[in-house]
Amino acid sequence: MNGDQTHIKSTFRKDFFWYFLGSMLPMFMGFIKTPVFTRHFDTEAFGQLGIVSISFSFLGMMLFSWISSCLWRYYSSYKTSGGLTILYTNLLFLFTISLMLLGLITALWHMESDTDLIKELIFYSFLQLIFNQLFLAYMVVIRLNGKSKYYTIFQAVRALMSLSLVLILVFYFDLGISALVSSLVLVDLSSLILLALVNPAEIEFRLSQINKPALKELLQYGSLGFILNISLLSVSYSDRYVIALYFDLEQVGIYDQVSKISQLSIMALITVYFNTINPALLKVLDSDFKGSIAKTQNYLYPFILIGVPIVVYLSIFSEEIAGILLGINFRQGYVMMPYIFMATYLHGVSNFFELRLKFSNQLKWLGSIAVITALLNMVLNLIFVAKFGYQWAAYTTLISYLFMVLLFYFRDKEVLKLTREKRAVLVKMFLLLTGQYLIFAIFVDKMDLQREFRITIGLIFALTYFLYFKKSIIKLKIPVN
Repeated sequence: MNGDQTHIKSTFRKDFFWYFLGSMLPMFMGFIKTPVFTRHFDTEAFGQLGIVSISFSFLGMMLFSWISSCLWRYYSSYKTSGGLTILYTNLLFLFTISLMLLGLITALWHMESDTDLIKELIFYSFLQLIFNQLFLAYMVVIRLNGKSKYYTIFQAVRALMSLSLVLILVFYFDLGISALVSSLVLVDLSSLILLALVNPAEIEFRLSQINKPALKELLQYGSLGFILNISLLSVSYSDRYVIALYFDLEQVGIYDQVSKISQLSIMALITVYFNTINPALLKVLDSDFKGSIAKTQNYLYPFILIGVPIVVYLSIFSEEIAGILLGINFRQGYVMMPYIFMATYLHGVSNFFELRLKFSNQLKWLGSIAVITALLNMVLNLIFVAKFGYQWAAYTTLISYLFMVLLFYFRDKEVLKLTREKRAVLVKMFLLLTGQYLIFAIFVDKMDLQREFRITIGLIFALTYFLYFKKSIIKLKIPVN
């Protein structure tokens, strides 16, 4: 037994280490790009970029992301039956149909646009979306195959190439803000060419294996995945349109960059964690759904014990993070960062409930919860953003995600039914973190201390947390198979 537990821990740590590097390096590159370019381009330019990029994010969710979600859902069952080529071929067929629709929408939008910058951003965003979706789908297969080291090295090289290229395009060739997108086009295209030549996941396509039963199964699952993805994306990004409706593009640019840098910090850690646990979690959900609840709880507990303090300490350092990572015209948005940190973390928590609903074929319930949340968020934005200012978009996003998690909880209470010992640890955790946050907000913030002292106090808080919960953290058991 002890040998098995040691193997489980070492395997988890190995995969977590590689996925951590694979996500942290691109995030670090993003942290370099943000302070550089928010000091180089103005808020209005970022506002235009934000509107176009969010619009293509919606198009990506509508037309492509549900296709990748089918990979996560059906890879295990098709692999067991020896039909992976059937899965890949039919998904490629669906991708081709979506690509034609995207081309039509993009052409119409491009013709209707009246500024050269918007036309440039539309063109490059179109290409970037295609290449990026193909790349991400291939990376899903890499992750499902458990090739964490390969995934990490590839992502690291890709991130380094992206940063180097955009710096060259902007500061050597003196290109405009569209270079932030065109550089991604070149890097993703190069990545796809390399993957096509090497094909480490051994993906094959056979046009003869396009068949109606497989397409019907994928479309049925994908259609509800489409509703889910659009609804969740709406909660995260539709606020930019509401801000643009009532304010100027400058406010859109500020909110967009503050939101992105805040989401990036938390989402990278969430991605690392789910990249590590998904192969094992999806396998048990598919093969033994009734018995999967224990494993789900074992994954959620460390997500709370380690994830919540990260959110709290990042919130404490919001002003310092904004001062370092954002240009002077964007730093006023630091007051929104704690709310975006918390909203992004709740989105991660919702993934546990979402997966269980997907694998229990309760897709209508899942879609209904997502749509209700999106509608609530839209109503709250229209009311409060218009009346109190664009900062309220961050507050309404947090309220919406909290509401969604509560709906998920009342639908599937078993997920949070932890042992008495674990519940006691989490109660102590919330009490300690609440006390620390109140001390910092009430006393430290009022003292007008220098940045170095504020950071030192925050680090003392973090060290205190680790020492107090050291035994609980060391005892964590995170299954990987």
